[in-house]
Amino acid sequence: MMTLEAFRALLTSAGQIALLDAVALGPTESAFLACFETLRKRHPPELAKAALETALLRIKAREKFAAAERMYFTRESLEVSTNEIVARHRARRFAEFEQVADLCCGIGGDALALAAVGLIVEAVDCDPLRVAMAEANASAIDLKEQIHFHTGDALSVPLPELHGAFADPARRVGGRRHLDPEDYTPPLSAIRARFPLDFPLGVKIAPGVAWRDLFGIQAEREFVSLCGELKECVLWFGPLRTTARRATVLPEGETLFAEEPASLRPISSIREVLYDPDPAVTRAGLIPNLAERLDTQPIDAEVQLLTSAHCIPTPFATAFAVELSAPFHARRLRDYLRERSVGRITPIKRGSSLDTNELMKKLKLDGPNHRTVFLTRAAGESVMVVCERVEK
Repeated sequence: MMTLEAFRALLTSAGQIALLDAVALGPTESAFLACFETLRKRHPPELAKAALETALLRIKAREKFAAAERMYFTRESLEVSTNEIVARHRARRFAEFEQVADLCCGIGGDALALAAVGLIVEAVDCDPLRVAMAEANASAIDLKEQIHFHTGDALSVPLPELHGAFADPARRVGGRRHLDPEDYTPPLSAIRARFPLDFPLGVKIAPGVAWRDLFGIQAEREFVSLCGELKECVLWFGPLRTTARRATVLPEGETLFAEEPASLRPISSIREVLYDPDPAVTRAGLIPNLAERLDTQPIDAEVQLLTSAHCIPTPFATAFAVELSAPFHARRLRDYLRERSVGRITPIKRGSSLDTNELMKKLKLDGPNHRTVFLTRAAGESVMVVCERVEK
């Protein structure tokens, strides 16, 4: 684990040379010890370790940050940091405010996104190492003049007048992940108590939060996905609240919202097209609203799949052209796939308890073709749906 002293040494001219040497080794996790032994012959051991760790984390960070090659991270801070595409989407909601706080700023990803839309940012974290890294990251991206850094308690550190605030409290405590916002550090209620009730405030929470844990909270719940993967839920308070439920899909930036879910449409048998909704839509409870928008119907009262006779392109769901829909039977599925020279399938389970690994062993497929196979329920019955994805 990197120390503050080691990080400060890394920022010196000697540290930067060590970092360049570490990058030149092309380090990997499996070759860490070998690279370390090479690097420590030229640099002090602690500095060599810090340089090598930074070189490795910069490679991992490329998926989240365009400027990863110039930034600094710890392993934990990189794991919990927001992808910059998501952070920029969120930052745009604060664009009309001149000066905002980024509470629990970590290594500064959200502060950088807020500053990039022209805001003055007061960035706060209780960890001196993360604050030092956030400051170095701001310098690396030429945003240091717009961000003021504070080491201290997000609930009590003195700050200048603010027009808005964003908070990303720790959701992992003692090695455990917490979903209930009151189990975060600091808790949601404590963050809210720092500001007036009508203050423009956004708080990032776990996307897997139970709706019962949000009962009575007067905020917009925005669930955000990136490339089909659910990333976060943000609670928007005060004037930042624009609706009750929102599902946003990135990088398209399309959003679906409503004060209440629409009424559930009548269940239909599986037709020519099957829609698998984006997880942001599912978590926001907006499947009925999507069904109305696409003029589709659910295939089951509980399974979150929709069907229609015609394909309508949408960023809120993946469409599949249905070839076969039938009660599940492993032998019939095997024969159907073999007749069509299908050697690879992508199994997708929705409301099914089947073991896909065991199923794959039984199928023993061979051939050049590919299909997607949904293992799901329709009108309460276990079914299999063989289909091909419709490209958007």
